[in-house]
This record gives sequence, structure tokens and C-alpha cells, in this order.
Amino acid sequence: MNATLAKETPAPAAPPPGTERLPPDAVRTGEPFTVLYGPGVGDVFVDATGEVRTMEQALWHMLRAAGFERIVFSTLQDPVYFRDDASWHRSRRPARRTPDTDGRAGPPRMRHAGLRGPLGATRLLRAEPAPGAGRPAAPDAGAARASGMADPFGVMTLTAYLRGTGHRTAVVFPHADEFLLHNQASRQLAQALATWACDGVEGNQWVLVFNRTSLHEVAAFLTGLGRCPGLETFVTERRDEPARGGTHRVGLPGERELERLVHAARLRKGLRVAWRDLDRVVRAMAGQPETARVWRSRLHQLHAKGARLDRETVRPWLGAAAAEERTPWERLAAMPGTEALVRRFEGLRAEMETEAALRARGRPSEGEPPSRHLVFTGNPGTGKTTVARLLGEMYRDAGVLTRGHCVEAGPGDLIAGFVGQTAQRTAAVIDRALDGVLFIDEAYGLSDQREGFGDQAIETLLKRMEDDRGRLVVVVAGYPGKMEEFLDANPGLRSRFPLTNVVPFPDHDPGTLHTILMNRLAQRGMTAGAEVAEELRQIVENLHRTRGATFGNVREMRTLADAVRSRWSVRIGPEVDEPVTGEDIPETYRGHLPRPAPDPAELLAGLDAYVGLAPARAALTALAWRLRMRQARGAGNFDPPHLLFTGPPGTGKTTVARLVGALFRSLGLLRGGHVVEVTRVDLVGEYLGQTAPKVVGACEQAMDGVLFIDEAYSLVADAGGSGAGFGKEAVEALLREMESRRGRLVVVAAGYPADLERLLDSNAGLRSRFTLTVPFPAFSPEDLGEILRRSATADGYVLAPGTEERARRLLEETRRARPTAFGNARDVRRLLEAMEGLKGARWAEGDRGPELLPEDVPEELETGGVRAPSGWPGER
Repeated sequence: MNATLAKETPAPAAPPPGTERLPPDAVRTGEPFTVLYGPGVGDVFVDATGEVRTMEQALWHMLRAAGFERIVFSTLQDPVYFRDDASWHRSRRPARRTPDTDGRAGPPRMRHAGLRGPLGATRLLRAEPAPGAGRPAAPDAGAARASGMADPFGVMTLTAYLRGTGHRTAVVFPHADEFLLHNQASRQLAQALATWACDGVEGNQWVLVFNRTSLHEVAAFLTGLGRCPGLETFVTERRDEPARGGTHRVGLPGERELERLVHAARLRKGLRVAWRDLDRVVRAMAGQPETARVWRSRLHQLHAKGARLDRETVRPWLGAAAAEERTPWERLAAMPGTEALVRRFEGLRAEMETEAALRARGRPSEGEPPSRHLVFTGNPGTGKTTVARLLGEMYRDAGVLTRGHCVEAGPGDLIAGFVGQTAQRTAAVIDRALDGVLFIDEAYGLSDQREGFGDQAIETLLKRMEDDRGRLVVVVAGYPGKMEEFLDANPGLRSRFPLTNVVPFPDHDPGTLHTILMNRLAQRGMTAGAEVAEELRQIVENLHRTRGATFGNVREMRTLADAVRSRWSVRIGPEVDEPVTGEDIPETYRGHLPRPAPDPAELLAGLDAYVGLAPARAALTALAWRLRMRQARGAGNFDPPHLLFTGPPGTGKTTVARLVGALFRSLGLLRGGHVVEVTRVDLVGEYLGQTAPKVVGACEQAMDGVLFIDEAYSLVADAGGSGAGFGKEAVEALLREMESRRGRLVVVAAGYPADLERLLDSNAGLRSRFTLTVPFPAFSPEDLGEILRRSATADGYVLAPGTEERARRLLEETRRARPTAFGNARDVRRLLEAMEGLKGARWAEGDRGPELLPEDVPEELETGGVRAPSGWPGER
């Protein structure tokens, strides 16, 4: 059996410079192992001389620069091989021949006396170069090859090299995943690694290169392998405590290495370069998650096409980032509605410039640097994602981050469905974001799943934010209220995201949104005249006024612009010089345009079907005429008022409240017009902390409609003393909602006039909120009789002569006997039900006519029942 090794030549005096991604300090840790992993494993590397090297070549130069005198490689194909002559020579022992039985010199002994194998003491010989073959390949030309060596013998050989103290030695597994998985000497290898971890020779190392993007993946692989417990323990401990050393993440190329790659392609391949674009293009290249191998291929493609490297030729790979001439600060300032953000980030830039100036003068700040992690709070479409992308470039330009790319993720990208997977998935996302920004939108989704695995994601995130300080900026974003809940979900979140790092993104005002819309139309090749621009402005204003919690801001404007363009394209076909007109605005959006208030008589005609509502009709008619007058004078609409409905029970307050929603919708004062009916029990909680959420929930249901509170005084009524405090809390919460939802919510409070006065007196802010009082006086006897007649007719009955008069007398007697409990129309309905019951007795005896007779009117109408006249047929 032979082993082909490199020819004896002296080691190079000084190895060529390495690369930033494989620094010698990675193996100067004093640990028995160095574990390499990361997205750059398997990549090519461009050193300071411009040489493009493979991972194995670059690793050899790194180890030599770190002081290793003997570097041994091992793969499944070649269990023992060397990349340089010096390492091979330092692995030989002088041949010592021993006499055979006949006195002749026997075969040379093995290099190490402790090694035994299938060939006994026979020493492996290297093949001599063929005559005229010249010098053997240089270290970077390829590995010397061995053939036929068994895995157990290979493990023994490698272990013996590491145990030697004559030369500082590194044993390298360039493909550790495959080697550990398929090596036929797994027991010997596991024993060697475990023994070495506890009792290794100082200065010597095993170097294992794993094709895994994160240390979590390496640990998971070793755990699943189950063959190397010593190495598994080592990696798991470093995963949990990265500061201990012994591991190194091989990242993607940075600006300096990519610039060297460009120059290598220029000098060796003849690639033409636009010098004025070079810095910007290289910076944009470094912000992409691509390997140097991919960029080398792309540069060669450009050269093959005869193209030069400039902003336009790299646009297919880099998008608009490469063609952008403005700095990220200038792009932020150009975004509509970001004036407050610009001021905030200008302060951040000033702080970073100050720190850089202090370092330049040798006076860096002591202690931990301030937290750079940020919280973006705001509704969708307010620019949070765009600013996060710019933030990475800002931090890169300021020297805080080396790459400045932005990795965008949501809770679903971090949380897995099985135990143990969430931490690994979260770590993998963080690894992709290292040296850049990790932007987590709707981050509250992590805390919302605390019963699942959201807590694991948060814990992993917090740990990596600490372990990778200086290499990672985390930006969490979402709705303001939800983000407060998220920050309260774990004590560590508040310390990582201090209050000063919370950046609000308010909704854009209508003027800004209209500007964004018109810019979008222009960008899509359309022109709009003054008339249609005014219509679009009115639509945007109403969209903004009626916006909900999920209002999309800029996204809404893009959607509107695209909808207009679609209709415009259908109308004009190839005549692209035609301007946008009103007919290009979809009907769903035209519904947001102001429309003249309808004629009050037609609008309130529905009230004519009800008895005794003339005062309510007069008040609402006056409101409708006021709106028409403002429109005629060009003053526009006004916010719908909150109303007080004063009157006893049964006078139509609930009925009119239901009509008010439709009335205000027809007038254009409310977008929805639905009615939500509540009482004290729906708004006041039984325990501390329940009331405000109940009020907010009811107002949310009634958004763009009417919240009708019957018997509203009961909110502050003292129910035995225990509920008064909570009722007061309900009123305060209601006031906040009425103010924050101004123009989007109408509150109607109903009850007796005196009771409502006491309600208004309970809080100074109530009286100014309810600006219109609608009276509902008690019904007259004639009104009560008319209500009875209409109700009977609706049920298919006829009031016989004298029946209505007797019923009116009974209702008046009931009112006088119980004035505060009298239910007006409600008691009329109760009376009709009682009369129907008495008629039922006559029906049983054969009287099948539709008439309700005077004798069907009971003697007394009582709460909870009626008293029938003496001697009525049912008693016989």
C-alpha cells in the first residue's frame, strides 16, 4: 500500500495574507477543538493579495498564520494527507532498518512505535515523482492523495500526530459532517475525540469544518448522530456560552473582500469597471446574502457578455439599491411624512459620529455601548419596513455594522410546531441577520403564543442579542398597543428595548397620503387634471377619517392608484396621453365622495309610521337642514353629534336610536350606521380591571355606527356601594373613546330627564360631549289609543265600539297609580296581549270573530300580570 505525499521542500517563510472571514484568532483560543460553521463554509475566499482560494486553501493559510507548523487534513477519501511539504516532512520519522534473520536489513519500521495495523511494522512509502515531472504542486494546487488507508489506521495516525510535542499540529476535517457520519472507525474516533477533550496536548487542535449555517444546527447534527458525545458536549456548551471560544462562524464576504474579487476579475479576466460606480456597487453587493463564489460567477458572466461593471449592469442582481445615488439619510428625508423620524435619526447619527471621533482621539467610551435595538410602533403602511432597510445602511455607514443588510421575519419564521425546534429556527434566522438588521414585523405574535413556543423564541432572541452585541441590531414592529403588551411579556425585553428606543410611526395625514397617491399615479405613467385630483383628495380625506386599526396608509394609496390605472387602461387602450377622469375611479371609492344631504322630509319619512314621535322628528329634521345649509355654503360636513334621548320608558327611544344609524349614514356622517345596544351590565365589570376593556370592546363594535346606552344613569348608580367605583371607571373610559373616535362613533344615552342630568353632573366632561338633546315626552291618552289600534290591526284584530275608550281609561288609571313604572307603548303591548288572552276564552266557546270587545279589557293592568274582570268566561 502506498501513500502519495508532497515532495520535500522547505516551508514558505511567510504565508500569504488570509481573509477577514478566516482570521488566525479563530484558532488562538487555547481550546482542544475549533469548530467552523456558517454560510461561508464551502465558499471561495479572496485574500489580501487578490488570490482566489478554496476553503481548504484559505484554511491552510489561516492555520499557518496562527503558528501551526504541521497541518494534516483528513476526509473520507483521503484519511491522511498534507497540503504542504513541510507538514509532510515533519510527519516522517527517519527510516530505521533492523536486521532480518539472514543478517540483511529489514523493512523500515512504522513512523510511530505505538501504531499497529494490518501491515504490521511495514512503513508506508511515498511514491517518487516520475523523471522530468518537475517540482510537485504548490500547497494551493491541490491535496496530495493517499489510497487504500483504512479508517481505523487513519484515526490512529491522526491521533499520534496530535500527541506529538515536537511540532505544533492541527488536524483538519474539511468535511466534518460526512466524515463523522460515514467513517468506519466511529468508535475509535469518538474515543479519540473524548480523550482529547479531557487530555490534549496544549497548542495542538482538531479543526472541524461543518457545512451548517448555525452552531445550533451543528449541535443538533451531533445530537442526532449520537456517536461523538465528547464533541457534542463541547459544541453544546459553546452554543449556550459562545464567549468561551472554540467556535467560529464563517460569514459571507464583506466590502473589502468583494472589492478584491472585482479587481481580481479585472486584472486576470479583463473585466471592465466603471470606476465612479465601484464603491456604490461593492457596497450594495456586500448587503446581499450571496457567497463570493456566486459573485465571481456573475462577474465572469459580465466579462463574457462584454459588459462592464456599473450600476445598471448589476441591477438584475441588486435591484434599485445599486442604482441609488442618494445616501440612506437622504432617502429617509425624501419619504413623505417622515420629518419627525428624520430628526430622531439625525440625533442617532450625531451620537455615532461623536463616538467615532472619541475613538479616533483615543478616548473611546467605557462600559457597554448603548442599545441599538429599536421598537417601531404604528399601523401598516407607515414606512416601518422601509426605514428598517435604510437603518441597516445607516448603521453600516456609521461603522456600527459591517454588512448592513436587513433580514425580514415574522413570528411564523421563528416559531416551530414541535419541542426543541423553535430555538433552532430562531437561531438560524438570527444567523442570517448577523452583521445587519433583523426586522421582526408583528412581533407581538411571539408573546401571543406564550402557551405554545413563543416564549422559546423570545428567550433565544434575548440571549443572542446579548451574545452577538455589536454584530446584530434587532428591530421589532407592530401596532402600538400590541407592542406594549409584547414588551411586558418578558422582563428582558424592556432592558433590551429601552423606552428611548421606541420610535412611533403615526398614520400619515390626508395631505401626505394625497401626495403619495398622486406620485404613484405619475410613476405609473398617468396624468390627472385638477378636477379629478380634487375628487381623489376628497376620497383620501374620507378614507383617512373613517380609517380603522388596520388602515394601510401608503399601501391603501398604492391599492387606490392601481385600481384607477386598471380602469384607465380599459378605457383608453393605447391612447396613453389621455388623462385620468372621474369615471376611472372605481365605484367602491366614489362612495367616499361627499354627496348632498337628502331632503329631510324623505329622509325622516320612516318616523311617520310611529305615534307620538313628533318632537324627535323635529330635532332630527333641524339637524338634517343644518347639514344641507353647510353644504350649500361650502362649509362641508361636521362630525356627527352624540345624543341624549330623554323620556320615560316605552316612548320610542330604542326605535329612534336604530333609525339614527341609518339617518346619519344617509347624511354622510357615519360610514356604517349599525347600532349596538348596551346596558350597565355590558359596560361595568365585576372586578378590578374588567370595566375599561368592556367599554373599549363595545365602542369597537359600534365603530362607524351608534352605541345606544339604555338607562344610562345606571352606570353611576350606587348598587349597594360595590359597583359605583367601577361605574365611574366606565364613564371615564367612555369619555376617552368618544374623544379618540370622534367622527367615527355616535353615543346615544337614554333615560329619564332628571336621571340623565345626574349622569351629566357625575363627570364634567360628559355635558360638553352630548351636544343634542332629543325629547321623548310621555304619550297622551289619544296616542296610547292610536298605538293600541295600530297594534291590534297589525295582529289581525278589530277594536269593537267602546273597546278603545275602555282601554285608554285603564292605561290612564295605570299611569296615575304607578307614574314612574308606567311603560307607555310597552304597557300598551302588554294590554293587547292580555286582551288577546281574554278573547281566547271566548274563542273556545265558539266566538270566532276578529273583534276585541270592551269586555276583553281587563279590570287592572299590573306589573307581572293582569287582573281579569269578575265573572269572565274562564272562571265558569
